[in-house]
Amino acid sequence: MDAFAMNKKMVVISELALVIAGVFVFRGLWMLLDSIAFMNTAPALWVSLILGTLITVWALRCLIKQEHK
Repeated sequence: MDAFAMNKKMVVISELALVIAGVFVFRGLWMLLDSIAFMNTAPALWVSLILGTLITVWALRCLIKQEHK
């Protein structure tokens, strides 16, 4: 196998590992936040929703800005 094909294979394996690791991180964070009593209240859920929305909009704007460069 040449170096280019081996490099492509390593990229695919690394991306797959990141996806799987992301699932574990997401699940761990979810369970951790569920164990905190405050996070199960309406105000905390609203704060989470608003914060998540703001971060998502910011990240998408950054990606769109990079795409136009």
